[in-house]
Amino acid sequence: MIEDLELRAVPGTDPAVLTLATAQQAELAAVYGDDQPQVSLHPDITFTLLLLDGKPVGCVGLQPVAPGLGEIKRMYVVPSARGWGLSRQLLTAVEADAQRKGITKLRLETGTQQPEAIALYTNHGYAPTPPYPPFEHEPASLCFAKDLGQVEDEGVAFGVEAEAVEVRRGVTHPG
Repeated sequence: MIEDLELRAVPGTDPAVLTLATAQQAELAAVYGDDQPQVSLHPDITFTLLLLDGKPVGCVGLQPVAPGLGEIKRMYVVPSARGWGLSRQLLTAVEADAQRKGITKLRLETGTQQPEAIALYTNHGYAPTPPYPPFEHEPASLCFAKDLGQVEDEGVAFGVEAEAVEVRRGVTHPG
């Protein structure tokens, strides 16, 4: 299991979140070009910051959309920390945060050129859904949604994560 991993609730104005979001947007621009829709974040968005050995390596935002509906925004893990199951940690954390806030359905948008993200979401129970504004006319956009339903037992979620990380036993974690 990865040691020195911390998930911290922070506002969207947190400097580490801003740095990570800027890096994410630069990666996306390199793949899709600069003409992709720039989506403003809701002022009530909250973020979960993932720190590894005290260093920010990932984040995910939970944006309110309507009563019972939230949207995952700016899910990102730095390239040097990928392949360790950290995105699953972030996804589990944002789902738990949504449930605590009374959100029963989450939606998200990702791109056609992001197979790892698509696999993460579909393997975590997200199903394709028709594109929603402002993505309805974007051919490179894929939208997904998930009904959260009952709260998942944390022991099961962490057990799965520990099993996934255990595959990398003997390899020093990034950081």
